[in-house]
Amino acid sequence: MTSPPSEDASPVHLTVADLAGRWRTTKSAIYVARHRGKAPKGFKRGTTVLFPLAEVEAFEAAQMAADRPSHRGTTVEHRPPERIARRGRSSAARA
Repeated sequence: MTSPPSEDASPVHLTVADLAGRWRTTKSAIYVARHRGKAPKGFKRGTTVLFPLAEVEAFEAAQMAADRPSHRGTTVEHRPPERIARRGRSSAARA
């Protein structure tokens, strides 16, 4: 016989508020991301949207795998521009 889940056990599903807290964003941002298809798969239970924890973790793992580090400043295209000469008459024109 199985015992009921304890209160300290991790939830099987996350609410929008739970996911927003996990990602340190707002509930509105979660709703917008879900509408745009840029959030984990979830389902509605009445008026509440629930996200299975396994789906959230899989989504986060996919996001981490797709993230590439920036190598800004290491290639010629990303070096800061050279200093521009002052505008005005050139030294040859002054003479």
